[in-house]
Amino acid sequence: MDAKKKILSKLEEMNRYLGELEDILPEKEREYLRDLTIRRACEKTVESAIEAVISIISIVVSSNKLGLPQSEDDLIDTIEKKKILSQETAEKIRQMKGFRNILVHKYGEIDDALSYQFLTEEIDDFSQFEKEIKACLASQQL
Repeated sequence: MDAKKKILSKLEEMNRYLGELEDILPEKEREYLRDLTIRRACEKTVESAIEAVISIISIVVSSNKLGLPQSEDDLIDTIEKKKILSQETAEKIRQMKGFRNILVHKYGEIDDALSYQFLTEEIDDFSQFEKEIKACLASQQL
């Protein structure tokens, strides 16, 4: 499978996870805070969506032979420097990655109210990421 198809497939995967998140995320924060099963389902689903974003970035860097990054931060820095992602979107991806790391590695206690805020207020960052990646695909940069 060529890089463009891989990227489009991963974007579909990301959007599938975001659709699932939309289906299970309660409208009210108190419902989210009250139900451990829903919280954990939402956390795992957004974690998977963030993993898809990181995979897309990795495919972009690899397929364009943009170097051998040593970390996920290097991946993000590389596509930002190459103007594949805007500075603002790259920073949002760094924040997503940080949130994912908290979920995965439990660095400190998870603040469920902040998690809910991220899930409800920052979810549009995925759409902006997709828009910028698709713009690069259309311009044949990828």
